[in-house]
This record gives sequence, structure tokens and C-alpha cells, in this order.
Amino acid sequence: MNLRRNIFWFLDKIKGQPLKQLCKQTYAILEAENREWSKNENAKQLNKLIAHAKQTTSFYKNKEFNTLQDFPVINKNIIREDFDAFFSSKFNKKACKVASTSGSTGSPFSLYQNPEKVKKVQADNIYFSKRSGYEVGDFLVFIRIWPKRIDSKLRFNFLLKNFMPWNILNLSDNGIEQLISKLNKRNEEISFLTYPTALEKICKYIDRLEHNPIQFKTKSIITMSEALNDYTRNQTEHYFGVTPLSRYSNNETGIMAQQVSPNDQRFRINDSSYVMEVLELDSDATVPYGKPGRIVLTDLYNFATPLLRYDTGDIGIVEEENGIEYFTNISGRKVDQLYDTKGNLIPSHLSLRLMDYGKFRQFQLVQKTKKEYHINLNTDTKVDEAKIITDYKAHFGDDAVIKINYVNEIPLLSSGKRREVVNEYYK
Repeated sequence: MNLRRNIFWFLDKIKGQPLKQLCKQTYAILEAENREWSKNENAKQLNKLIAHAKQTTSFYKNKEFNTLQDFPVINKNIIREDFDAFFSSKFNKKACKVASTSGSTGSPFSLYQNPEKVKKVQADNIYFSKRSGYEVGDFLVFIRIWPKRIDSKLRFNFLLKNFMPWNILNLSDNGIEQLISKLNKRNEEISFLTYPTALEKICKYIDRLEHNPIQFKTKSIITMSEALNDYTRNQTEHYFGVTPLSRYSNNETGIMAQQVSPNDQRFRINDSSYVMEVLELDSDATVPYGKPGRIVLTDLYNFATPLLRYDTGDIGIVEEENGIEYFTNISGRKVDQLYDTKGNLIPSHLSLRLMDYGKFRQFQLVQKTKKEYHINLNTDTKVDEAKIITDYKAHFGDDAVIKINYVNEIPLLSSGKRREVVNEYYK
């Protein structure tokens, strides 16, 4: 019996079970064998959202939009420029939750979420966390950037939820040793929610030891916000005994997709909450399955700030199987993409090839101009620069100018993430 879990659902029950009902709806849509039924349910919710947006927001009011494809594609900048035009007149801002991004790409962003949207985010979290092995009330280590001083209210919230916060900035060798030692003293199974960057640092620390110091039992590991490379996935499974699953989410909308099986690296799209489109990089035409494009979503549950055809800034590839859509690749924002000297998009995971040339504490691939690329390496050992340059010219172009820099540190972003790929030219 998990006391926290029982209390959690009891509190929902005395409120009329709003969360329980959304959890049932979420499960029904995502698990339905009859995919036509799921599509019809989503179509009803979409029509409701469209009518609401046209009636209650000045941005969409009196527009001749009938189908979703009639609506313009919007983005953060468009919303920022006329924020109140997107806010529904049916809601009081004081009764809504403010959802904010950290602004890791230099542009903080906030919007309002109505109470049902907030509950739907919770329901999605419960569903996808359970698919990874974590359930409400389980002990969870949450590694990210935390304030230097966590106030008593937040500490009490952690205690209620059975969370243990750990600052990603506290992952020096000594910090990792302290974390593992602390967890080894616990009797219950442990779940993790963290960035792949943090797992990679922990694994590289253990690599240098003569034995694996982990004695605790891991129940589940979910990674977020960054791509999970093969090294981190494999070594985490080796040391923790659990395969980490990657989650695609953001603060302004919630969980958009997640890996749901250790044997399948595809991301199950959360079509219980969103209509997902993948559009051409330079137009609003839909791309065919298997081709990269801009990820554009319609949030079916945010009625306070209706997001219809919202460009996430990310690029992905979708495939369909048995009526279910999956992302086979999510490669990040345009500032995290690489282009060859002719302007063609090339795979961002090209940066991971650097691991073939040596053992680096950190590495980063930067496109400076149309034809200039920098490779930043944090290592004490010089690499075969001529070989790296020759090999990477095969991808970038023979006319590419490639410079290798040896650095002491590749800094974290304000969010706690570290970008392995940066594009300073195409923004």
C-alpha cells in the first residue's frame, strides 16, 4: 500500500474526481484499439476548441476559419507581440495558471492555462510516467537546476509528493558520490526524472571506478529536454539496471510524446491532448511520413490561451503504424540544426560521431557561418584533427572550413541543459 498514492486519489475524489475522469479519457484514447473512435473523440474536442477560439479571442474573432488547416501557423513571437489577443474573454487570469519556459534559447515565454488544461497535463504525466514504471507516490529523484535556496513551501511540496530534488550543478565527482551514497541508504525502489546530460556525467564518473557503487534498486528513469544518445542509454542500463525512456515535452503545453517501451526508440505521440502536424521547413505544406519538418501542434485542452497550429520550434519525423503516429526522430530547434555548405539540412546526431575520435568530457558542434564550423572539445588529449576535418567535410561539403577548439568547459544553458549542437548562422 502506498499511503501518498491513496491520499492523492482521495483528495481528487472529494473534489468530484476531475483528475480521475481525465485520466480515464486519456487512457481510453491512447489505448483504444478502434483508432477511428479516438479520431472522432479528438475531432469533437477540436471543433469545440475552434468554436471557442473564434468566439472569445480577438485574434481569431470573426475570421472565416472552418477547418484547422484554415488557421494560420503561429509561434511564440506572434503571441508575445499581441498577448491579450490570444487570451479568452471567458476566463479570469487570476483563476488560471501561468506556464513559463526558462528561455534557454534566449527568449522566455509565458501563457495562461485554464484549470482543466492544468488537470490534463497532470493526467498525461500520470499516464506516460506509468508507462515507464513510475506511479504517483513513488520515490522520485528530480535532477535539474534548482534555486540555491529552496523555500519551505516547496520543500513541503516535495515531501508530500515523495520527490528528492538534486541540482544538476552539483554533479562534480564529489557531488555524484554524495548522491549515490544518499540513495544507497534508502530501502524503496527509486525513480529518476532528469536530463540526459546528468545521466551521462554519472555514467562517466562510474566508468572511471573499479566497480559500480550503485546498490539501490532503480524502478524507472525518464529523461527530458535533450536527445538521449546511445552511450548514455546503454551505460545507464548497465549501471542502473533500467533502460531510460526519453520524453518530449515543454512547460507551455506539457507532454507531447514519449518513448513507452525499452525495446522501441520511437516516441508515442500524445494524441489525447494534441493534434500534431509536421510541416515543410520553408512553407506550411504538410510533409509526407518519413520526412523531417517543423512540429506544429494544436492544444486540445488550453481554452484560456488557445494554441491552434502552434510552431514548437522543433523539427521531427513522423511515421504511422496501425493508426498510431510516432516520432522516429526529434532533433530540436532550428538553432540546434546543422546545414551543409549548400544549405541542406543534415542529421543533428552527426555531433555524436565525435565520440569515435576519443574520450571527451564534453563536445559541441557549432555552425558559425554558411561554410564555417567549429568543433569544441573538452579533453586533455589532442585528437587526429586532420582525420576529423576530412571525415566531417564529407558531410558538410568539400568547401567547408572546419576549426577544432580545445576548451575547459562547455557551459550549461540557464535551464540546466547543454547543447551539443549550436547553429549561430541559421536563426
